[in-house]
Amino acid sequence: MSLDPLSVVTPARVKILLLPIGDIKQSRFTGFVERLQHENVVRLGNVSPDSRPYRTMFSPLAFPQGLVLYDLSISLPPPSHLALAPFELFRMPLVVLGIADGKDIAGDSSRSDHSSRQDERLGLRIGGDTLADGGHESLSRSLVDLSEDFPQALVHQILVFDHDASPLPEGVFPVPSPERSKTTTVKTVMCDLTARLLAEMTPYAKSLQGLSSLDSPSISRKSTAPNGTASALPSHMSGLSRSGSAVERSRSFSPIGDRPRSASRMPLTAHITSRPGSRESTPDSRATSPPGGIRTPPTTFDELAEGLPVQSRQKESSYEKKRAESRDRVSVNGAGASGLGERERNKGKGRIGVVIGAMYLLAGRWPDAMKELVQSATTARASSDYLWHAKALDYILVCLFMYAWAGMDFRIPDNFYPGLERPSSSSSKPSSHTPSYSLPDLSSSKNHDPADRVESLRSLKNVLPDVTNNILNLYARAWTFTEDKLPPLAFSQAALRFAKLLAVIQTSGGDLNDGVLRYLILNVALYRRGNEESGNTTLQPKADLVTLLFRAYPRPLSESSISTSDRIMILAGIASVLSELGYHRKKALILKELMSALLPALVQARKDGAAEMGVHPAASLASLNATVGTLPAESPGEVAGEREQGMQYFLSLVCQTYGVVPCDAVSSGDYVDQQTVLSNAPSAEAIIARAIQQASMKLHGPQDLKIDVLRSCISICEALPDLGGTLRYSAELLRTAGSGIAPGPESRDGSPDLPIEEQVRLANNISRTLSAARHLGLRHPEAEYWDDFLLRGVEAVDTNPSKSLLSHAKSELELVETIEAKKERNTFIYNPFLKPKSSATAEPVLVAQEETFFRVTLQNLYDFDVVIERVKLASDGIPFDCLSQPTMIGPYRTQSMLLSGIPQSSGSLAVNGCIAKIKGCRERSFPIFNEPWALKPDVKGRDVGLTRKSRPKSTASDPNKAKTHRPPKGPTAATLPLNVIGAQPNIVMKSISLPQSAIMLLEGETKNIHVTLQNTSRTTPVDLLLLSFNDSTASQLQSAIANKELSVVDLYELELATARKPSFRWLRKDDNRELKIKPGQEMTLEIEILGKPGLLWGTIHVDYGNIGIPKTDIKDRFFTRQLSILLTVTVNSSVELVRNDLAPLNSDLTWHKKLRQQNSDLELDSPHHYQPSITASDVTFTNTGVNSILNHLKLSPPFTPHILLLLDLRNSWPNTITLTLEIGLSPSSPFHQASRPSIQPQKTSTQTHQLNPGTTHRIPLVLPRLRVNNPYAPIPTLNQATKRQFVVSATKNTPEAERAMREAFWYREALLDHISATWEEESTGRTGKVELRGARLTARMVAAFKLEDLDIQMTVVGAEPGVGDAVKQTGYSKFEVSTSSFLALRTTLYNRSESPIKPLLRLQPALANQPHNIALDLGKKLLVNGVLQRALPTLGPEERFTVETGFCALSQGIYEWGASVEEVQAQGRKKPRESEGRARARTGDFDVQEDGGRRIWYAEGGCVIVARNEDG
Repeated sequence: MSLDPLSVVTPARVKILLLPIGDIKQSRFTGFVERLQHENVVRLGNVSPDSRPYRTMFSPLAFPQGLVLYDLSISLPPPSHLALAPFELFRMPLVVLGIADGKDIAGDSSRSDHSSRQDERLGLRIGGDTLADGGHESLSRSLVDLSEDFPQALVHQILVFDHDASPLPEGVFPVPSPERSKTTTVKTVMCDLTARLLAEMTPYAKSLQGLSSLDSPSISRKSTAPNGTASALPSHMSGLSRSGSAVERSRSFSPIGDRPRSASRMPLTAHITSRPGSRESTPDSRATSPPGGIRTPPTTFDELAEGLPVQSRQKESSYEKKRAESRDRVSVNGAGASGLGERERNKGKGRIGVVIGAMYLLAGRWPDAMKELVQSATTARASSDYLWHAKALDYILVCLFMYAWAGMDFRIPDNFYPGLERPSSSSSKPSSHTPSYSLPDLSSSKNHDPADRVESLRSLKNVLPDVTNNILNLYARAWTFTEDKLPPLAFSQAALRFAKLLAVIQTSGGDLNDGVLRYLILNVALYRRGNEESGNTTLQPKADLVTLLFRAYPRPLSESSISTSDRIMILAGIASVLSELGYHRKKALILKELMSALLPALVQARKDGAAEMGVHPAASLASLNATVGTLPAESPGEVAGEREQGMQYFLSLVCQTYGVVPCDAVSSGDYVDQQTVLSNAPSAEAIIARAIQQASMKLHGPQDLKIDVLRSCISICEALPDLGGTLRYSAELLRTAGSGIAPGPESRDGSPDLPIEEQVRLANNISRTLSAARHLGLRHPEAEYWDDFLLRGVEAVDTNPSKSLLSHAKSELELVETIEAKKERNTFIYNPFLKPKSSATAEPVLVAQEETFFRVTLQNLYDFDVVIERVKLASDGIPFDCLSQPTMIGPYRTQSMLLSGIPQSSGSLAVNGCIAKIKGCRERSFPIFNEPWALKPDVKGRDVGLTRKSRPKSTASDPNKAKTHRPPKGPTAATLPLNVIGAQPNIVMKSISLPQSAIMLLEGETKNIHVTLQNTSRTTPVDLLLLSFNDSTASQLQSAIANKELSVVDLYELELATARKPSFRWLRKDDNRELKIKPGQEMTLEIEILGKPGLLWGTIHVDYGNIGIPKTDIKDRFFTRQLSILLTVTVNSSVELVRNDLAPLNSDLTWHKKLRQQNSDLELDSPHHYQPSITASDVTFTNTGVNSILNHLKLSPPFTPHILLLLDLRNSWPNTITLTLEIGLSPSSPFHQASRPSIQPQKTSTQTHQLNPGTTHRIPLVLPRLRVNNPYAPIPTLNQATKRQFVVSATKNTPEAERAMREAFWYREALLDHISATWEEESTGRTGKVELRGARLTARMVAAFKLEDLDIQMTVVGAEPGVGDAVKQTGYSKFEVSTSSFLALRTTLYNRSESPIKPLLRLQPALANQPHNIALDLGKKLLVNGVLQRALPTLGPEERFTVETGFCALSQGIYEWGASVEEVQAQGRKKPRESEGRARARTGDFDVQEDGGRRIWYAEGGCVIVARNEDG
């Protein structure tokens, strides 16, 4: 894992520069670097000390617990960084390592043109010959080149990887392959390297100690480097280059190189080592050097620059006199008035001590570093050297963290706290000053008290905010009050390190523990805890951390000496810390500023590149990218690939920060076939999630900012140049500016947030970039389409309705066969083959090997044309061949097109989208989004910001009752399920017996037609054929039946018209024969059509199919096709019933004037069982019609009472019609036997009448009076499926009104059962039936037609023998008697009902034709023997009882005897007994029966007696 460059311990890392040697491949070089990276921490206890006594200043034996941290880099730091040394020595590479591949030495690999161009492009080639050619000589020459090119480094060394320990040149060391290496092989290499580094640091440190002072880093003037960036390299370092031509090669122990005489400040780097070929650089020469050969430290900069040793104090004084004018040229040992003041000398020693302490820190000698730094900090503070004082405190802070990381106990020095008093001037003297820091014996202490360490860490954490602010304030004070002005780069990076340190502690819960230390030192992953989780309430406010962080913000580029690269690095660091703190909006602003700084630099680099190529900067993209084609294919391990990937990652991070949802495109590198692209395409769930995220991000943050950021990304990618990035962010801009919704048909919110001109420009830019990429040879550099809602609907289209398939269940077939098995078809029985095609199947059904068409709906919400090169359906399941078609969608519209496909076999098929290739975009799949969708805004503000984090739970509320926040509902990806069945036949109508499929009928007329069908299929027979019918009256009747306000009587009439009188009927000749039509054969069907009023059209539905198995073997469902034959029907009026009337007939009309037998004890039989004895010839009628009817009935008394029915019939047809009436009970009554009248069927009689055109005829009919057993029975319903629980009228009728309605209904049905009528047109032979159901009965008609439950008949007989001649019957109930004769009134009661009656008979004699008071005054006119009111025995059903009452008429007159019978006990419902429990609830019909009171019957007409005197 790479180290964090913003870590607070960065000054404790030794920078190593790694360079490739020879023809090493990029992948192998990276692998070798990784092997070294794993061992970047070296413990001093494992390092062998140098045997030379004068190289022991940094000996590892002084502190074995120390650790050396290495920062491995493969690039040279910028000159602005190198210019800060030795003030910040960690910036300079102290070690330069060459990495060579051992296979090249063995001659196993050869240098190719590709690798040569790669090395030259990367600028990493060292040496002129290949390793395989030169062998040892090549390695030696490469090592010399390293020393010449990087003279400031202390150690130059070459490592040959994957090479055995064979003899190698001096300074070149082998590293075996991993297979032959031990666990400690690479660690040993790093330890040996550390030993050499510690040895070479000693002369460098001693040369520094020989100086009187060091200059502070200066702010150099901005100069333009060859690459167009500002250079911060001082003038004496301007000659540094890889060739090393301007670098002095002489070996010197001075820390400075060649310096002009006029320079007033010391250089910031030191050239310590000389060439490897010199004698002094060899280990032998170093080992044989005498200890006493250490030269006297130089006293002036001139001596250091010229490398001359100082031999005497006199020469040193002469140099001081010559350089007395310069404040920087001081003598080390000078004193007195001629020398500088003691304050300046102390300041110089303090500065040198800071650098020495930094070297101890790099060497892992932390106690020595702490000692030097504490003393130097005290000296710098006393000398008011703010800059070096701050740097010393900075190094002390690093030392404390290194102690803490190593797990050692430490104490914070007193001068580290910012609140101490400034020491007196006398304390600045080194001789009299006692450091306040006491160094503990850390090397000898092995076990430390954990409590002390925890307390030390807590103290360090608490003092960090003040110390960091103090250090930055000291830097600022030095800038204000002294000439030592710290370069802005160093100040900004120091502020960044401190802010990053405090931010890490803040985000880890405010604890400075081992995890935080490992993260700071080694960049190990850290578990971050929130403030609530840690419970630490002493955290520094984030606002203070942000204030500290923004002190690192650089000035504008025009006002600052910071180069563009350094400015970009600082802005990136600020953004990183803001991200740690959670300030995403501030981070977004910084990133936008970073892009603003990066774009001009890239544009300038593009101009420079164009100038080098000799083309104009405004040339086409292809010209500026001409060299792209020479680059090798990208691979994950290449540095160039990593660099490009890093830039893409940065741009993606910026877009994500501003709320732009990323949408990755296909790589533009290697060839990727279509199947791989489609297999890697995002799923429907991923597309839905991306749509939700995009819509959510669209609601948060200004849309203009997102668009501006994407425009900047496009400009950066064009300046790089990055063709893939240009395509990606152009598509991202279109996607982000889009509405992100699936608009409905009437929606107007789908327009993007870009002007039309910019939309068109982006579309053209995508096309232009694609053209340039193809011109350069790049494959598949295509963008991602910007609208996921391209496909708005897919549906199967029936181009031929006669071939559409209908799905049926097995039970439906069984039901239809049951219906056809009945002689009379009930229309109300469910016929599944009559349902509409749209609802006949739940899913579309296809037929194998038959072409099917689909309607595909596409949308384009942008204001430019979208050209689709090809589009086809995407499906799962059985093989499905779909043809691709091109199309173009116009600007801002929804457009439909037809796509066809052929399923190859039977099975399940699911269409889940389409695969489209849009011009300029990669081919991808699009799900189906049928329904409109738009994300609802969060009005409650639960989701605010770029990252929706969970809210902190309230401690006052119950967590169990907390409501979970539901995620937003996204669009639903639809799927079109399809079922593919086997081959099916095809039937067409070959012929029909009707011309032009039209027919004319009269009302009531029936006619048969013939339809011929033919199976046009060549291979598939028809083994299932079903017929169903539909007509214009069916829908009208169904609509009327559905009316809830309809009365029960009207509902019955409508249901009867629907069920009993169908308009169409199939006349099958052989019901038991299965219907089959073989391929190519025909079949003729016979259909009967009935003329009904309102019949305008009719449809014959022929459902057919091929099941292929017996009907009993059908398991679940089967499919049929339907052929519909439409017929036009015209129905004209024929004979219609205009009105009807009913009146009772007088009984005297049929009574014989003379009785054949005088029998006073005549037993009257039941009217329903005896035949009257009188004939019509005995009576003379004036009405010939009635006479003929009576003659036809042949009735003889006693007889049943009759009524007279009058029918008015009208002939509406223009021709004469013969009408035939039949009278008699029909044997096929539609009523149940319990509801029929209690009469026996009689012989029918027929009447014939001629009806002239346009005339109305009144026809009289004599019918017997009837009695219905239960006239209050509920009115039945013929549709059992819709039978209601309470079959009553919808109107609020009273029970009396309901009884009257039901009684009229049942007597009307009894009447219609006795009469029927047919008509015939003799001229044409047309016949039909007359509709008589239009007859209605009023209450008067019902009373005249019905017979009471109890029949009362009265006759007069003689009371004594021989008195019979005194009685003479003159009418049905008229008698003539003699006065003063003893007579008897015989009253006969007959019970017609089914229940017994307990009667109470009341007789009431009165004078006829008299007022009421006179009529009842019979005291002297009539004598009655007995009582007029008496209780009679109970009469059972069909029983009769006769009662005689004696009377004698005393005077002449006309007497009327009335009779009434009242029930003694009502025959109502019985009350339940207590033991029987509660009575059953009335859940059936509405109770309209009589209320249970006593009924009363009256004799009809009474008995009229005419009393006459015998002599009169």
